[in-house]
Amino acid sequence: MGKSCVTELSELMCATGGKITIMKHGQQSEAGKSNVEKADAQEQQVYNSIVDFDVFKEDIEGDYSTDYE
Repeated sequence: MGKSCVTELSELMCATGGKITIMKHGQQSEAGKSNVEKADAQEQQVYNSIVDFDVFKEDIEGDYSTDYE
């Protein structure tokens, strides 16, 4: 029996009969402020040339808490 990861496309056999499918894996990645602060702007420009990372970093560091009052 080979080992492989379980994804939304996986179909497993239940021990009592039937089929098990995965609807939502529940893991989501999201960059937080600390990730943005530690990131290298030149490296990020290579990965995503559409976004000006310096402007993005300024936007992330801004305080928008009053925008939703």
